[in-house]
Amino acid sequence: MAVQIPTLKELYDDIISSLETELSITIPIFGKNFLRALATVQAAKLKLYYLAIANVQKNIFVDTADSELIGGTLERFGRVKLGRNPFTAQPGSYQVSVTGTVGAVISANTTFKSNDSALNPSQLYVLDLDYTLVAGPNSIILRSLEPGLDSKLNIGDELTATAPIANVDSLATVLVETIAPLAPEDIEDYRDKAIEAYQLEPQGGAGSDYRLWSKDAQGVKQSYPYAKTGFSNELVLYVEATIADSIDGKGTPSDALLSAVEAVIEFDPDVSKPLDERGRRPLGILNIDYEPVTIKEVDIFITGFQGLTPQIQTSIFNALEESINNIRPFVSSVDILADKNDLITTFGVVYTIQQAELGSIFSAVSIEVDSLVFASYQFTDGEIPHLNSVTYV
Repeated sequence: MAVQIPTLKELYDDIISSLETELSITIPIFGKNFLRALATVQAAKLKLYYLAIANVQKNIFVDTADSELIGGTLERFGRVKLGRNPFTAQPGSYQVSVTGTVGAVISANTTFKSNDSALNPSQLYVLDLDYTLVAGPNSIILRSLEPGLDSKLNIGDELTATAPIANVDSLATVLVETIAPLAPEDIEDYRDKAIEAYQLEPQGGAGSDYRLWSKDAQGVKQSYPYAKTGFSNELVLYVEATIADSIDGKGTPSDALLSAVEAVIEFDPDVSKPLDERGRRPLGILNIDYEPVTIKEVDIFITGFQGLTPQIQTSIFNALEESINNIRPFVSSVDILADKNDLITTFGVVYTIQQAELGSIFSAVSIEVDSLVFASYQFTDGEIPHLNSVTYV
């Protein structure tokens, strides 16, 4: 049972009542009175004790623990069960084209700054190794000095050397993103992974193992393992990226993330273990297909809504977005049947609208998934819903 924290007034009144009972007196309300001053001081002290006890209780459970950054224990749970702290932001690297005189040298530690027209302007990038220009096209690898997505560049973005380089043009153009930058792991995503690690038991190659293993790759939000239809001893693993690390802001992983998942499925990244204990994929599994989730665009049409205002529109959209974001494919080998939530229905949409705006009056609701009308739609085999629009007609 959670500790109920009384208010200062409740504590004060309780102390006064106890004093009056013990001393068989009535303490005057008005005027200076030592006992009332004492009760005020003791109430404040007891309030601190209650707050401390509640904080301890909160931080003995992984689902309620605060981050260590504010004095909590969440990362301690993660280190015990996941074997790691939250992933930190990672810098990206880019192959960029350069031009100049053959034989000219670009020295290691030379820096370039992204131009104003770039995706993220005024960011710095550094060359880690000396490079000597040759006849024909020349390119170098630049590493971002700012980890995370704030320094991400697009193909075709231009950078300028921060200092003149002898016989080398100062302008460089991005050709390829060689290492994708990664956002720091959201603390709530970290919490969810720790909770799931406690709930799912390792079983030497069951669906729960693939889900747990895949989350050793930074940028993975969830994975959905299925037996491959028509093939024995083969699997399909659908991978959902975090919103920050997805290529479309909806959960679609990059090719680099799929490769990272494949790497951690095959081999435990925990370097503290002996090599012969780090292999993961069971011997009987002949092949695993690593596939991105399929984003299904959901459009909702609400007919005849009465008393519509911009505030109501925002409230309903936010409620529907939260509800739809919780819908995910069901994996029978991993998920709990009681928690199954893979359907969107008109009844569910109506309920969500009514909960968001009590007393809402409207005549009908219709749902489109990828522009096709459905009364209900079940998301399966790595299909992920994304609320595209809410239209009032």
